[in-house]
Amino acid sequence: MKQFSAEGMVIIVGIVIAYILFTTWLTWRLRSKNSGDFMAGSNVMPAFVVGVMLMSEYIGAKSTIGTAQAAFEDGFAASWSVIGAAIGFPLFGFLLVKRIYNTGKITISGAIAERYGNSTKNIISIIMIYALLLVNVGNYVSGAAAISTVLNLDLTTAAVITALVSTFYFMFGGMKGIAWVTLLHSGLKYIGILVILGVALHMTGGVSPMIKEMPHFYWT
Repeated sequence: MKQFSAEGMVIIVGIVIAYILFTTWLTWRLRSKNSGDFMAGSNVMPAFVVGVMLMSEYIGAKSTIGTAQAAFEDGFAASWSVIGAAIGFPLFGFLLVKRIYNTGKITISGAIAERYGNSTKNIISIIMIYALLLVNVGNYVSGAAAISTVLNLDLTTAAVITALVSTFYFMFGGMKGIAWVTLLHSGLKYIGILVILGVALHMTGGVSPMIKEMPHFYWT
């Protein structure tokens, strides 16, 4: 794998540190002031902010680096992870969100318990713990893959750095602070993806040359 030059590493690390310091200050300004803010934002966050926060996972490291790797290995079928989310989110919003919100609970497990009892809640909680553990591991590993390449670190060390920084953000700002700062994170990531897309299409000469050069099964 091609390594960055010392000058390139200094520039990238400098930008990352400056960005972390700025967003840390911003998280502090928008931080949770009480336990209600920390856990649920005291229900004062606009729906748009909550929506962006939910969507942000699908333009994060796992969904960009991970999906790109899957596309490189298996072709266009990797897009189903994103297409599935695009189908699922509107269905979730139109059919389930209002019902869950009206229960007054701050977790899905709490809403399940109210309707189906504690035994069902416990089963759902175990499933969600396992699922969210996989989500977090995927995010840490994907973020670590980028960090290890830039800083020339082993994957384990890079994953620990990713976990520490993300934990620090949430402990610092709670749900309210994280939600607002996520607007900035998501905007920059989205712009970055569009820039990369534009550069890639320029370098390849468009989609048609790629289809001709890549294996046929990529496009099945």
